[in-house]
Amino acid sequence: MELLEWMTRLGHDRVVAVQDEPSGLRAWIAIHQPRFGRTYGGVRVWHYRHESEAVIDALRLSHAMTQKCVLAGIPGGGAKTVVLADHILNRPAAMKALGKHIDALHGVYRAGPDVGFTAEDQQILSETTQWLARFGDGQLRPAGEATAEGAEWAIRAALQHEGLGDLADVSVAIQGLGHVGRPLAERLLKAGVRVYASDLHEEQLKWAEDAGITVVEPSAILSTDADVLVPAALGGVLHDLSIPKLRCQIVAPVANNTLAHEDHAEQLSEKGILYVPDFVMNSGALIEGAGFDAKKQLNWSQELRHIGETTTQVLDLSRRNQITTLQAAQDIAEDLLAKEFAGNQTESSEKLPS
Repeated sequence: MELLEWMTRLGHDRVVAVQDEPSGLRAWIAIHQPRFGRTYGGVRVWHYRHESEAVIDALRLSHAMTQKCVLAGIPGGGAKTVVLADHILNRPAAMKALGKHIDALHGVYRAGPDVGFTAEDQQILSETTQWLARFGDGQLRPAGEATAEGAEWAIRAALQHEGLGDLADVSVAIQGLGHVGRPLAERLLKAGVRVYASDLHEEQLKWAEDAGITVVEPSAILSTDADVLVPAALGGVLHDLSIPKLRCQIVAPVANNTLAHEDHAEQLSEKGILYVPDFVMNSGALIEGAGFDAKKQLNWSQELRHIGETTTQVLDLSRRNQITTLQAAQDIAEDLLAKEFAGNQTESSEKLPS
């Protein structure tokens, strides 16, 4: 499918191709729907096989970000930057160049962290653009901690929906102990959860063992016999080969685009596994970053609790209408967007001269 066809299909406003030859920067900035004149989305630095794979990732992620904004009550739309890591020659220079391109959008796009984007990248990028949420710099806490807090409320809601009791009664398997996986594991341990986890980095495994977590081989984590599975690494891990191996009752991903394809939501449902859509439960950092951007407020714990309420709403609609939880979440988001559009149309018509 051609780029413009992808944009039309998903409803994108624009896609910006970015390159800087001296630094080796090659990136795509995808702007989905600039609701209220602004969009939010992270900067992902990743190893893509080719440019088309990168831009499709940007399109899918930014589309999901709009749904995330709508369900989280954020007055803004979705966006995403993807940087082709293998082409970078000078990383600091590449980040400075990227910051200039983001700044040229004059606040339509407000960036944050994503996979592969480091604290050093954040510091350098902020030198050339003001439109960056600076997590963990002494004001906002690390983005992963905010996401983990919101995810905990989503997991609690899913457990209640399935009649599995509270956190202290269950086991959770976490795939990846990175920026979100580790703080989520810490929260779950404090709540009395039996935690299993995998990771590719020795220092994270050492921490996990010291913390009392049962370490599992990465190849076995998806098939771990646990009540809840939390994919917390990269997307696309739930597919035709992995889903039949699952032994959990709930899949609650904090990674983006965990399903390789939307049809896999139906496969999970047929297998009797409750799927909590990632864009419903992983909006904690978005809520804190966008909230600080708008009001300079630091404490958003009450709003993060609402993630659990939204999760319950999605799961209840799925059960009531006999549809997948993914479809339920999308229906709620689209309904909210349609009402917003209708309200804007009415307001515009009322301003026309009679």
